[in-house]
Amino acid sequence: MRYKNWLKKNAKSLEGKRVVLTGSTGGLGKEIALFLAYLKADLVLADRNMEKSNNLKALILKKYPSAKITQVVLDLESTNSVKECVKMLESLESIDAIIHNAGVYSLPLEDGEDYNTPFKVNFLHPYFITKSLLNKLRNSSLARVIVVGSLAYKFARFNINDVDYNTSKSRNKIYGNSKRCLMLSLSELLKNEEKVKLSVVHPGVTPTNITRHFPLILRGIIKLPMKCVFISPKKASLSVILGLFKDVKYHDWLGPKIFGVWGKPKESNLKNITEEECKEIFSLAEEKYKFLAGIE
Repeated sequence: MRYKNWLKKNAKSLEGKRVVLTGSTGGLGKEIALFLAYLKADLVLADRNMEKSNNLKALILKKYPSAKITQVVLDLESTNSVKECVKMLESLESIDAIIHNAGVYSLPLEDGEDYNTPFKVNFLHPYFITKSLLNKLRNSSLARVIVVGSLAYKFARFNINDVDYNTSKSRNKIYGNSKRCLMLSLSELLKNEEKVKLSVVHPGVTPTNITRHFPLILRGIIKLPMKCVFISPKKASLSVILGLFKDVKYHDWLGPKIFGVWGKPKESNLKNITEEECKEIFSLAEEKYKFLAGIE
């Protein structure tokens, strides 16, 4: 595929625009970061592993020596880390876009009465970050929030009596529920925003670091077929890049055009979404935001 030709048709320069990217050191995140650097964005790499972040920074600067890169520690499993990251981001002169790429698939860890790990990492903490930085985003001419969703959202329906699917034994349902909650909560938060726009995107099925959470035997079985059958992380990242420039309708998303798995990104409808479910998820998100923010 001729990526530069695609970018000329579907993107434009991001020079002078500061873009926050979570999970930049993973397979998909790295490709997103490289495309953003090519488009001359000022990058903010938000990751928990600074060694990997430093390696990525070196790679980007090798290819694009004039790239502007800021690094910030963000461990989405830790509420304290999330709050510290928000403080650091608030101190920046501007923020033009946030790309929520980081995520976990693994079966949840038990944290007493707390929510399971995927629910916090994939939903509660990204929502908190977004709402905390809304005023920053409103001052930008770009003003975008990008959510990397997943086809797994189809495997779950929000259950008010088990909001994080903690009683479920299905990894797909636990993961899908957390992604569904972030996608729908931010859709509700931003649907009436005059300045800040949301793009829900999905990369399709691609070999990324998230598969490290799969059982060892399963990883061994699917590794080669995934590389042969499904699209590369580089091609998958195009949905994310397109989301920075294309206005996506309420309850639509951008992803591979053929069965959501192959091809270049196009816009399509999210399925099996109800108004009642959206309200319940949004209400929970707002409740947890106020708790984390210390708002009575």
